Amino acid sequence: MEALTLFLDQWLSLVIDVVLIIGVFFLWLTWYRNGRRQQYLEQLLASTAQQLDEATQHLNQATQLISQVQQKEEQRLESKAEPVQAKPRAVETTRPEPPVKKQAEATKNAPPENSSQATMILRMKREGETPEAIADRLDLPLAQVKLVLKMYAPSSKSAA
Repeated sequence: MEALTLFLDQWLSLVIDVVLIIGVFFLWLTWYRNGRRQQYLEQLLASTAQQLDEATQHLNQATQLISQVQQKEEQRLESKAEPVQAKPRAVETTRPEPPVKKQAEATKNAPPENSSQATMILRMKREGETPEAIADRLDLPLAQVKLVLKMYAPSSKSAA
């Protein structure tokens, strides 16, 4: 009987040792996998941070460009507004024109509030301005002005 008990104790301790070894092995495997996942996440985080830095740089450049465009637009509006304010009002010594005639001349010389760039380009061309002058006055690229004039040239010739 004692031999059987000793035999069972040895087998039991052997089974416990094997289970402990298998448990340690699985713990080590879990630790290894988590380490690999952590490395992957760190690499992913580093690349994301780099992309974020690039996006921030692009955003800063775009913000600078927008502010430059706004400053140019403000300068252009100020330069247009200054000559109008600088002109002294002349005192009329002749008889006043009828209000209908004054209104017609004002609408002829000034573009409507809601007119498009194409309308303004075509109106200025009808008034005899060169494409270069139109581009300069409207602060548009010369190629864009010429393109609009070419696009509307056949329809304006057939209407005339």
